[in-house]
Amino acid sequence: MASSYLVVHVGDANVPSSSSTTPGTSYYVELRFNGQSARTEMKENARWNHIIRFPRREQQQGDIDDGDEGHHASGSGGLDLEAAVYSIDEATNSESLLGKAVVDEKDFDSHSSKAVFFPHDLVKSSSSDHMAGHTGPGRLVNGKLTLKVFHSPADDKALLFEIEDDNRDRQAEDGGVDKVKKKAFGFLFSIKNHLYSAAYNKTSSAVGNTALLQPAGDDADPREINPSFECGKVVERMQFLFVLVVKARELPDVDAYGRLDPFVEVNFGAHNKGFTKCLKSDGSPEWNKTFAFSLQSGKAPPSSGVDVFVKDGDLVRDELVGKLYFYLKDIPVRHPDDAQPEPTWHPLLDEGGKATLGKASLLLAIWIGSQADEAYRHAWESPFGPKVYENPRLWCLRVTIVEVQGVVACDEDDAGCATARSLRDKLFCTARLGEQVRKTKLASKTMQTTSSGSYEWMEEDLTFIAAQPFFESNLQVDVVAAASNNNSGTEELQQGEVIGKLSIPLAWIEKRDAAAYDFDRLATPTPQWFDLKNPSPARPHTDLGGSSVDEGVVGGSGSVSHMRIRLRSLLDGGYHIGHDPQGHMDDTRPAERQLWRPPITRVHLGILRATGLQSIVDGNTTRRGRRSTALNPYCVAKYGDKWVRTRTILESSDPVFNEEYTWDVHDIATVLKVGIFDHCSRKASSAHHVVGKVRIHLSCLETGRIYAHAYPLVTLSRSAGIIRTGELHLAVKISSPPSTMNMLRMYALPTLPRMHYAHPLEEEQYDFFSAAETAVEGNKLWLHAANILALRLDRMEPPLRREVVAYLCNAENCNNSSWSLRRSKSNLYRLMQVIYPLFGAGRWFGGVISWKNPLTTLLIHAILVLALWFLDLVLPLVLLYLVLLGVWNYRFRPGRPPYFSMRLSYLDTVHPDELDEEFDTVKTSLSDDDGLLRMSSVGVFCTIQEASCGNGRVLHHEASKASSSSSWYQNNAVHYHQLLSTIT
Repeated sequence: MASSYLVVHVGDANVPSSSSTTPGTSYYVELRFNGQSARTEMKENARWNHIIRFPRREQQQGDIDDGDEGHHASGSGGLDLEAAVYSIDEATNSESLLGKAVVDEKDFDSHSSKAVFFPHDLVKSSSSDHMAGHTGPGRLVNGKLTLKVFHSPADDKALLFEIEDDNRDRQAEDGGVDKVKKKAFGFLFSIKNHLYSAAYNKTSSAVGNTALLQPAGDDADPREINPSFECGKVVERMQFLFVLVVKARELPDVDAYGRLDPFVEVNFGAHNKGFTKCLKSDGSPEWNKTFAFSLQSGKAPPSSGVDVFVKDGDLVRDELVGKLYFYLKDIPVRHPDDAQPEPTWHPLLDEGGKATLGKASLLLAIWIGSQADEAYRHAWESPFGPKVYENPRLWCLRVTIVEVQGVVACDEDDAGCATARSLRDKLFCTARLGEQVRKTKLASKTMQTTSSGSYEWMEEDLTFIAAQPFFESNLQVDVVAAASNNNSGTEELQQGEVIGKLSIPLAWIEKRDAAAYDFDRLATPTPQWFDLKNPSPARPHTDLGGSSVDEGVVGGSGSVSHMRIRLRSLLDGGYHIGHDPQGHMDDTRPAERQLWRPPITRVHLGILRATGLQSIVDGNTTRRGRRSTALNPYCVAKYGDKWVRTRTILESSDPVFNEEYTWDVHDIATVLKVGIFDHCSRKASSAHHVVGKVRIHLSCLETGRIYAHAYPLVTLSRSAGIIRTGELHLAVKISSPPSTMNMLRMYALPTLPRMHYAHPLEEEQYDFFSAAETAVEGNKLWLHAANILALRLDRMEPPLRREVVAYLCNAENCNNSSWSLRRSKSNLYRLMQVIYPLFGAGRWFGGVISWKNPLTTLLIHAILVLALWFLDLVLPLVLLYLVLLGVWNYRFRPGRPPYFSMRLSYLDTVHPDELDEEFDTVKTSLSDDDGLLRMSSVGVFCTIQEASCGNGRVLHHEASKASSSSSWYQNNAVHYHQLLSTIT
């Protein structure tokens, strides 16, 4: 297959009329390039608008076309393009050459975005004097031919679809698929004939270059690597020199002021140094500090020995107390199965290293080990060492407000009693948990006495996310009196007054018992009455819900009022509230731990190394690992119930980690995520820069096999398009499942817990879980979950930064979930991939019923008769066909984990204006005119796409799952499908 093409767009020809030209004369153009020839249609007006492409290949002997006599015998011998215009007189059926145009190879444009139509002289070798002009002896100009000639890569979708539509429309046979394709893609890729091109041209000043952004490389697939793994591990064995400094005793006082402030310095070469804390006025200090220095295989050690100095810290100059020296060849090597060496007392030597300092000694242990040692995780400073974080479990908090009683119609202090009475004609309640705020609908009075009234709601549920442990936050409920403006005939909620408030600690709210989930009908808790507190001081209501909270006390601060509220609250742990978008979940278990099933297997992740790293500074620019601005990279991986963080490698753009982590797997249809970040500054307030991330779908991996690949790190930028930020080397292995029945049972069960299907949440609130926009707050529940998760992990020590959590949860930019022209085109591609086989099958069936191939039609009729006669064999034969199809496709199974596709994501031919539209804020940064043009083009596209295809991504995903039973895309699932089909 050709890697590139020469594309020729034939426009029109300006041919001088002559006395011999008749009204029935037609014209066509014949093109010759590199031994290949093609021709356009015949047109009477000499306007073709025809696109022809030639594969770029090396010219071989015999490629020149030796056609019949006449003009077909002349060929183009080099890489120049030759275009000949012919006229045909239909009355006499005679053909004549009008002229030829030759386009030199150096005049070919490099890309379609740079190509323009250019008129070329039609030259005819003749000595007749009646021609229109001449350029030399025997060479006469006979008009102009307009051509656009440019090079194009083989995967230029925009151009190839335009060529296919242009060519297939000219065919006479049935083109049902082509008609649908033309309608669907005609708007997308006819750039110069649509309003979309106007928006491109007008917004070019705001965006920059209007040329298509090319991918940052030809291939984005993982590259297989062959590391030398340690036995039984998925990481390479790395040797480290460990030094454990425990304590010292009876240190001599060398300070001039009689105060010893000791600390220990460990040196292993010129650049490997470690320091303990400086303890004030302590002659027998205790540090318990571990140091680890890397010993890279194949390289000389930094030094032949290790120096250990005990010094007295001083403001001017540190004074030496004593020292030790260990030769590297005398340091013991620890085997992974051995216990850690015990510390030993070593007498300190003087500055010369010959005499001891009395009874002064240092308790330490020194050995050579690997990253499997227990001391490895304790050998790094707190912000830079490896860490494992537990994932907080997220529960669903249901709050149902039933009734409010005792609301007075007018206070004695009100200056305008009529205004206050009208203000309390309608009430609504707001509930707040952290940053989550929910509102009820307006409720009217259901009962009124001379001094108070009662308000009821129709069992309106409010749903929140609560993280365990529950002692950190309170549920706040405000009762708000609102007025209705009926001047326009509709009720519009105006600013109201908070007349009562309530604060309930989450630890006091009832949790649903785990045994209750075994019944089809769940018991509903009984609503309870709570006394409301008066707001102190009185304040207007805001959507942020700002009532003061008295932690741990029902009702909060303020005096007790004569109002009370009846509500039902319940913490439900039967749901899985994920912090990942749909399709990228790393866990599907419910929050209640007693409902968890035993794990089916384990996944092992080896984070090996990274190469050529660049960090994204502001979303557009990158920062490379130079010495002055070197990167400090570290990796974060998340899966299941824990997050892990590797150690931080200081000042390196090619770091070596070699750290292994394991997780229990409860559902194979989950995704393991690994991100790499730049610890750009030691200041706690400085944000960590993003380098890239990798998603690994466990369902596409074979059990018992180690997948070692180098994954390219690719980031999408607003101005630069696709940016390669390096490579991340990972090794992944899924252990062989201990029980095959547990694996089969997992495939037979639904993805989400039972509560999502037996007792789903309200429809608009359940859309939160599928990442759909809702009317309440305009946010997504999974974004709230990611925010809660970031808050919890940020409180740990060392903290896992909020920007790190948001990036791995796809919650760093809420605009990612909004509509995008690029993503919409990608969805349209996926939809077309789904429906193309259906149209192909339809055309094949049409050929069968029309007896296009009699042998095929007879065979199909025979199979149909046999199926009707032996009806019991239909299902076994279908299963046998699926088994044989799977066996046939086994040869073509993928050998590496699936990664993102630039073509499927429409990143290979993305336009800068599309990226600008995708990254643009809600209030656009463009001018009014450019914004209107963009909205016009986007509106037309939305109308065409939504009316014709809807959500192509969902359809493509479901179709891919249906076809994966025989394509070996998901190895484990296909194995069990083949087994069950064979048994059946």
